[in-house]
Amino acid sequence: MALLGGCGARTGLNVPDVASFPEVTDAADVTDAADVRDVLLPPMCIPGRFTLTQRGADMMLVIDRSGSMGQRLGGGRSGSSKWVLLRDALSATLPAFQERIRVGALFYPQEGADTRLATCALANIPSVDINPGNGTAARVIGVFDSTDPGGSTPTAAALLRAYNYLVRNPNRARARYLVLATDGGPNCNASLDAASCVCVGGGPFGAGSCRRDTNGQRCLDRERTVSEIAQLAANPIASIPTFVIGLADETDPNYAATLTAMAVAGGRPFVSSTGYATYYNVERAEDLTRAFTTIQNTVSRCSFVTPSRPEEMGSIAITAGGATVALDATHRDGWDWTDRAFGEITFFGAACERVIASRTTEVQATVECVNDGG
Repeated sequence: MALLGGCGARTGLNVPDVASFPEVTDAADVTDAADVRDVLLPPMCIPGRFTLTQRGADMMLVIDRSGSMGQRLGGGRSGSSKWVLLRDALSATLPAFQERIRVGALFYPQEGADTRLATCALANIPSVDINPGNGTAARVIGVFDSTDPGGSTPTAAALLRAYNYLVRNPNRARARYLVLATDGGPNCNASLDAASCVCVGGGPFGAGSCRRDTNGQRCLDRERTVSEIAQLAANPIASIPTFVIGLADETDPNYAATLTAMAVAGGRPFVSSTGYATYYNVERAEDLTRAFTTIQNTVSRCSFVTPSRPEEMGSIAITAGGATVALDATHRDGWDWTDRAFGEITFFGAACERVIASRTTEVQATVECVNDGG
């Protein structure tokens, strides 16, 4: 699957069948978010014409450092490992955006664990390896240069930990995003049945290493991880979307299906020109660079804040450079609300590209409040 150009997405016309996963309840601590302070929100509706300002962004990279990231992309015997490809793509893209976006990073599993079971341990505390800030590119790349991939893949725990860090300081002027870079094999769920689960690093349905793994730590932890990502994106108090960059071996359909499910659940999948929603797929090194560029453009150049957020969708009109931009819930070419509670809109597809191409484009909103009673 080749990666097509675009400026990010949240929903799509042709969403693959990922809704059949059972509801998982062990991530229930995501939704209460009791430590999030009250934030002054913009009024529901103020009539008039407003010039919108770009919303700043805090982007937390959640980077898979498990043993499989040391393998070559596609399973071949030549070329760089997925770990090196990821490092090189970030080295090529982060410096250009590090003054626009406050970038942080959490690498998982943690260093220092000497057993597979120990690498699954990742405490749910608001702590990351690199705090979000401007000018952090060299520090992020430095972790790649000083550590090597190894161990298990506690993706669900890593995302929750990164989320809990970001929600501590809500700020209407800054949007928050998680960017997960992984090869699609989350595990570390001891509640799964090793005799019947899909096995990471072995064959499906109990074959290979999972039969010898009595605690289920090598089972594919798809349902819990997808459910948690969905909860983080839909949290009514502090929602944070997740972009998913996948470096999967597509000869194993379990990994690709898991990545797609995570991307759709995170609310910001890549949407193709035909409306198909999936993850940012990486088959070649240039795909990875393109994916990071697209995501960073979306969060740093195409997101704006309006001081008025009418309930009636037809009560607001958006223009860029004087030209009306259509509301587009498919995120292929237009604008949509991406954080309505904070008054955030985002341009997608060709609309995003037009805003980027013209640095002097003025974005305005014209609001009527007749139907809102405000």
